[in-house]
Amino acid sequence: MKSSIRIILALAAATVAMTAAPALSSAFTAGTITAIAPDDALNIRKWPSAQSRIIDAYGLNETISMTGRCKNIVTNVSFRIDGYGSAAWKYAQMKKAYVWCQVMTDDAELGWARGKYIWPE
Repeated sequence: MKSSIRIILALAAATVAMTAAPALSSAFTAGTITAIAPDDALNIRKWPSAQSRIIDAYGLNETISMTGRCKNIVTNVSFRIDGYGSAAWKYAQMKKAYVWCQVMTDDAELGWARGKYIWPE
């Protein structure tokens, strides 16, 4: 009998702990397309590569949803820009050579864009 009560109390404590813990996934971060010519567009690609299929394109000053994940495709190191830090600091990380950032298109499709063309909000 006592073991049944202990199990029930342990399950209740685990349930409370799981619902009180912060979420592991982050919300989307807004970004604005920048550093392209007014008559040009930023291609959104399926994968972080200039040879990958284009799935969408955004013009200068358009807003785009960012997942917060960026990746240096040469070193294969991923990092997040949706945490603490100013927009200027985040952009300094994103505009480094070979950095692509994951975005979500208006059609809710995940893709990748060169980080140096997106100003994080």
